[in-house]
Amino acid sequence: MPADRVAAALARLDEHRELHLPLRKSDLLGRLALRFLWKRQVKWQIEANLAIRDALGAFHEQTQDGDGRLVRHSELVHEIEQLRRHDQTLTAGLNQRLYSGLGRVESQLSEMRLRHAESAEAGDDVEQRLKAIETQVAALASAATDVRLRHAQLDLALDRVRAGQEPADVEAADRESFLELALIELLDGPADHVREARRSHLPLVTAAREAGATGPVFDVAPARGEWLEVLRSAGLPIAAASDNSLVRKHCAGLGFDVEAREPLAALAARPPRSLGAVTAFRFAERLAPDVLARFVDLAATALQPGGVLLVETPVSEADLRLDPFARKALPAVYLRFLAEASGFADVEVTSVEAPHGLGERLRLVARR
Repeated sequence: MPADRVAAALARLDEHRELHLPLRKSDLLGRLALRFLWKRQVKWQIEANLAIRDALGAFHEQTQDGDGRLVRHSELVHEIEQLRRHDQTLTAGLNQRLYSGLGRVESQLSEMRLRHAESAEAGDDVEQRLKAIETQVAALASAATDVRLRHAQLDLALDRVRAGQEPADVEAADRESFLELALIELLDGPADHVREARRSHLPLVTAAREAGATGPVFDVAPARGEWLEVLRSAGLPIAAASDNSLVRKHCAGLGFDVEAREPLAALAARPPRSLGAVTAFRFAERLAPDVLARFVDLAATALQPGGVLLVETPVSEADLRLDPFARKALPAVYLRFLAEASGFADVEVTSVEAPHGLGERLRLVARR
């Protein structure tokens, strides 16, 4: 039933809900009839009318509520439709941006692949160049060894000329004297490089002096005197010994007084606890095992408390093959054993890389 018809029926029922009762005072017949005949029926009719009115009122209210819900439902449907359209628009925009971003990423990936390919080609080229450079360096190193050997031979010949001797007149012992300095040039290269390498050991000696070992530094293999020059530049007292007359003469030209005596004999002649440090470079690998043990023991006796024994020896096979006086490489464990057996309390053996490609060395540092 339409809402307007329900409203009209309710209005009529409200108008006639009492059936226009009670009657007027002048209507005596009607009152009599109502009193005796229709009073019960009229009462029932009024109740029926009221019930119908209430039912229609409730129905009308429900109809109005349903219309309100329909209106709200319609509004919700409209809002949902708007949200759906907005979502579609937003999704379309996001998809567009996503596709655009993916396109840029794919473009960048393609560019990166191209650059990677170019880098790989450049890397191959660099690797080939490095191999060529390594080949050239190896050739130069071989040439440098040959040049150093020729310089050593030239120095040997010059020393003979300075001594006023012909090569055929040189005795075997003299050959060894000439050979020692020449071999140092071949094995260690220019003296400047050797001084630079030796300077890295200077803090060990100065630390020993600070610990109370203020005696001189005794070097058993002065050779060309590079280590003695480093010690002199630091203002440290120096002592050295050599049984090679040419070594003593060369060091004298540098201003050093090297004792003319076999090094171990000179070390043994030193009073106990009189030296601040004992040093040996290119010396230990040339000694027999028993002589090396005696050398370490003599150093332990001659050093003051806090003094240091510094031994540097090559371990490179190429280096040892060039030195005709070298016996073999000394193991680090063996050097430590000798020092500890001689009474050194603090012993360390480390591997050091000499500068300018002079090869790997072992350094024994033993403190009293």
